[in-house]
Amino acid sequence: MVSRGKTVRSVKLEFNHDTEGPVFVAGTFNDWDVTSTPMKRGRNGSWTATLKLPPGEYQFRYVADGRWFTDFAADGLVPNGFGELNSVLTVPASRAARGTKAKAAAT
Repeated sequence: MVSRGKTVRSVKLEFNHDTEGPVFVAGTFNDWDVTSTPMKRGRNGSWTATLKLPPGEYQFRYVADGRWFTDFAADGLVPNGFGELNSVLTVPASRAARGTKAKAAAT
């Protein structure tokens, strides 16, 4: 939950995976809830979600076809305790700093 007075930034995530869906993004911003943040399929076949987050660092992964996917093009990667990697999303505090557009291609 975002408190009053906190700056919130829009961040677009994009995931490329050949599936009919549904696709979700789960992370520290939604308590790793695998269904609370659905992604929308675009005309080009990629899946997108726009998050509104206060500045900070967040970990996330995509969930599609009952599997978890790491975004290797994200701002960073960290081990997650399950033998895999979480993607890191950094939301800048300044408008002058460029927003993050994370992309992932499933392999």
